[in-house]
Amino acid sequence: MNDIDFLREPSDKRLRKEIKNICDSYSHPWDVLAELCQNSVDAIIIYNKTYGEMGKKDHKITINVDAKKRSLKIADTGIGFKSDNFAELLAPHGTDKSGEGDIIGEKGVGLTYTIFTSNFYQIKTKSIDADIEGNIRNAATWKNGLSDEHPFFNITKWDKNHNDCNETYTEIYLEDIEKVFQEKEDIFYQNINVLEYILRTKTAIGYLKDAFKEGGLNISINFIFNDIQGKIHEINFIHPKYMLPDNFITSSNIINLIEFKETAATLDDRQKARQLQGKSLIHIGSEQRAGRKINYYVFFAPSRKLWKDISEKNNIVTVDENGERYNLYESGIFVASKGMPTGIKIEPPIAGFSGYWPNFFMILEDDSIVFDLGRKSIPGRTKGMLREIAGSLFQEFVPYIKYVTVDPAVIGGTISTVQQYEKNKIFEELRQLPNLPQSVLDKISYLKNPDGQEAAIVALFHELIGSNILKGYYTLKTGYKQTYDLWGIYRIKMDMVGSKFKGLADVYGNIEIPLIIEYKFKAEDILKDFEDNIKYFIDVDLIVCWDLDEIKFAKQNVKVELLPKEEVFFFGSNYRLIWPGAYNLGTAGEKPVLALRKFIQDYSLQE
Repeated sequence: MNDIDFLREPSDKRLRKEIKNICDSYSHPWDVLAELCQNSVDAIIIYNKTYGEMGKKDHKITINVDAKKRSLKIADTGIGFKSDNFAELLAPHGTDKSGEGDIIGEKGVGLTYTIFTSNFYQIKTKSIDADIEGNIRNAATWKNGLSDEHPFFNITKWDKNHNDCNETYTEIYLEDIEKVFQEKEDIFYQNINVLEYILRTKTAIGYLKDAFKEGGLNISINFIFNDIQGKIHEINFIHPKYMLPDNFITSSNIINLIEFKETAATLDDRQKARQLQGKSLIHIGSEQRAGRKINYYVFFAPSRKLWKDISEKNNIVTVDENGERYNLYESGIFVASKGMPTGIKIEPPIAGFSGYWPNFFMILEDDSIVFDLGRKSIPGRTKGMLREIAGSLFQEFVPYIKYVTVDPAVIGGTISTVQQYEKNKIFEELRQLPNLPQSVLDKISYLKNPDGQEAAIVALFHELIGSNILKGYYTLKTGYKQTYDLWGIYRIKMDMVGSKFKGLADVYGNIEIPLIIEYKFKAEDILKDFEDNIKYFIDVDLIVCWDLDEIKFAKQNVKVELLPKEEVFFFGSNYRLIWPGAYNLGTAGEKPVLALRKFIQDYSLQE
């Protein structure tokens, strides 16, 4: 019998689940548009890096949206698809991007998501080595289990050529895109002003580096929209810049906070009020935190009514099926990375004068952020750091708020309203987190992927134990004031451990040992514990985490291995960490890891 290449021959059932999980990780109505725009911008950035002065192009991206056909077409003058890895790039997690520098994409799921959200997907591309054209049909239908016909890329043109680098391009066309959102959210039911707003605040077209004086996108953006009534609208040149609030206000009504502070000491209260009242304050800069540069843009509106005025005067308004209007331009703390807006908002920190948070528009850019699939959340520690920065920036404005604002003063009773506002924002973000697989949700009450918090790992671990998905773990004592996170008993049947450990069973086939567990959101956080206290590390029997980063372990010469089935002692454990012999730890130099993300994924594939 021939060996089975199980990695290269996944079943249709497994592939469908994997692709459905990828698609389910996206939750915004603009995600398809955002992924296509990101790929086009990256393709042009890579082109410029690759060909430099050889490339003489005036780069251009053309976007067509047809509401009746539910279709999108985006064409760019970027580097194109090469023939040697074309199939791999279309497959889940296939990418030729490193994620380093100013390249935005890295996870290799964007193309997969866009393919399987439509029922007709066409690519036309020219690279320096090939001209390729073809299409994929009924991918969304197959993903949803409504067809057993496996999607293929149907080649209509495959010519190996030596093309001039100035001729390269890519055109991607999607038709019959799934309808999964209500009309007030669905991009195909919006007006052209809303679509420009989405392009310039939710996608890579809204490039932010220009706002921080770090260079812009030298790309011409054309946009054509055939609306739901069949009327064609066109914007011949969309500025490839973020749609900032100061774009809508005359410069005479905007005051630079830092410049004003330099003269404020010489002014009395009446003079300050005369200069500031009714004006908008702005502060742009950067600071170093945790070894990384955080760019910030802060805008304080003299009245919260400004956001409504911007929305209504520029028709950045969506309408539901009952005719109710919703203004889209809003205040908030927004996250960006590598010049690209992410669409992620973070809740403001609690602070004095919190009632003025709705007057603030902040963008915090951190180029080192590592996102989850779908870019819906950021690690908890990063979010905490950004909230802290937002709070510090807020405090810089506080001394001048009373001179600027024309909103009613914050009075008693407002705090409860602000707290409700903050709670609603938090719940909105939580609802956007990816769901755990349905096979797990059917058995536990923990609904979402953990969002960077170690406490979430504790809760999820115990939910999985309570539902009998995880077996053998019994708690004696737990708590963060102890030396260790969990003291317990591991009691398991012999047939539930790997063959290597069956000799540990008693005459009745049972294994029982004392157990110490250390919880981490990311397993690599154990590295600091190891550096601080070797005894602490040696005593830990099992690390329970959400996920791990092999690269971070490798930088400390720690090897990460998948656990073979025969060497699994702790139920559900799936990795082991191996410290180099130079540490003289003996057998304690190996630590098993139970990574809950992988455990849950594997469990859902078996169900």
